[in-house]
Formats: sequence, C-alpha cells, structure tokens
Amino acid sequence: MDVRKLQLPWLSSFLAVADSGSMTAAAAAQHLSQPRISAHVAALEAVVGAPLFERGARGVTLTPLGARFVPRARRVFDELRSAADELDAARDRLAGRIRIGSYPGASAVLVAPVLARYRERYPAVELDLFEGDAAKLHRAVSRGRVDFAIRPSHPPAASDLPTTLLCREKIVVVTLAGRLIPTDDVSFLNGATVIVSGDPQGGWADYRDRLDELGIEPAQVIVATMPTTLTAFVRARLGIGIVGAFAAHAAGGADISARELPLWRRDVQVVHATETASPPVAAFLRLLHEHGPALTEGLAIW
Repeated sequence: MDVRKLQLPWLSSFLAVADSGSMTAAAAAQHLSQPRISAHVAALEAVVGAPLFERGARGVTLTPLGARFVPRARRVFDELRSAADELDAARDRLAGRIRIGSYPGASAVLVAPVLARYRERYPAVELDLFEGDAAKLHRAVSRGRVDFAIRPSHPPAASDLPTTLLCREKIVVVTLAGRLIPTDDVSFLNGATVIVSGDPQGGWADYRDRLDELGIEPAQVIVATMPTTLTAFVRARLGIGIVGAFAAHAAGGADISARELPLWRRDVQVVHATETASPPVAAFLRLLHEHGPALTEGLAIW
C-alpha cells in the first residue's frame, strides 16, 4: 500500500463508520452526505486493496483487516490532533469562553479530567459548567445557555438540534459489597425496592420503561436526583440501585458493589448549539474524544 495516496478525510470517515456501525450515522457525525462517506470508504479500500467493511441489511461491520486498521488510524488522528492543539496553544490562538452542559455522572468521570487538561493547555479560555438532567440540558442548548451538552439520549428530545453519539454508557446494579446478584437475569428485581435516578418533581425515572418492557414489577421505585443520594439509600439498605456506570463509579466506595447489567446500555450524546463549533469548543471536543475511552475504561463503549 502506498501511504502517500491516503487522504485524511478518508481516514476520518472510516473511523466514523467504524465507531457508529452505520454510513448514515457517520454522515451525521461528520456533517457530510452519506454518498460522500461511502466514497471516502471506497477510496480508502481501493488504496488498501481489500474490503474494510462488510455491508449488510442492518448496517456495516468491520472485516478482520478493518478491525486491525482501526487502532492505527485512530493513533494517526490522535497524534495530529495533539500536534495541532500544541501549536494552537503555543501561538495562543485560543481565547474566549466555552459553556459546557453535562449530567453529574459524566461531569465527574469525563468532564472534570478533560477540563483539567484543557485549562492547562488553553489558559486564556474561560470555562463554565451547567449541570442538569437530560431534558434540562437539551433546553439549555436550545436556549443558548450552553454551547453544547453531554447528555443521555433518554428521555428523547423533540427539537432537531445537531446531535452526535459520544459513547454508550453501561448500566449497573448497585448493592452493598458482598451481595451476590444474578445480573444475567433481572427477575431478582421483582418485589424489590428499586432506586433509580431521575426527576421526582418532573415525574420521570430512568430505566422504569425498561423494567416495564421486561415485565418486572418492583414493590417500590424510589427516584433520586443525585447519584450520591442513590448510593446513600443503598448503604442504608433501603433498596437496590440501578444507575449509569459513570455515576456509580463517581459515587461508589469500598462498601458498594456495582455490577454491569449486560443487556442494558444507554447512548451518551453531544448536543450542539450550532452546526459548526467555535475553535475553543472544537478543541475541547477533540480532547474529550482523545481521552474519553481511557477515562471511562470498563464503564462505556466508544
């Protein structure tokens, strides 16, 4: 393969398809048309000399060769992004202000460490954080209170703001350490007191719809606004918690056990105020994608 023939847009489209499993989703994430994404992948495959994806009715999957190529292509992009960020910082190109929306679990596990790196690299940029549940975060973006928000996909929003998939957060069951729970069969939740995150005043609770779909009938569902409240209730032996892995990781402790529910995931999205991000926002999102997989290892799928 002649690497001189490779073009960065082809690699970018290839990684977007590999991450999303769909040409359509990759097109939305890259802000390109689906035919353009398909053309980039075809051109890359022509240079490689072999298929990188298998096409099917339900989307595309990586071939063994494609799977081997993904980490190498990602390292190329990460190195280029790091070099670009360092040049921008050295030339003091980035200044201004960014306003970030996030939910508590993501704030603790993702946003805080990325903000620390960002502040070190771009000290001239002012940073604001707005926290809330998914619905409040979506409203904050639509009303211009934040530049973008990291939010769970549930509950879905009615607006058509530009949205990209960040990762898929694992869902865990939270109990006192040492309690054995058969997480491959959620029937143990029948007749139990279940503690979930949500908005008690707003009348919605995370995962209640999934329990209904599975025919699970808890004796009681307690809705906690904050992850620390949920784990406090578990410590007080008031019930079994079901929560996102980010929140469980941030609010847990040695006396708390968080075990994955393998069949449950939730999409974590980035909701954008505009189609084109400002340079400070784009730099933050690059750092988020660069460091996110390592920061959330075992907690999410990227």
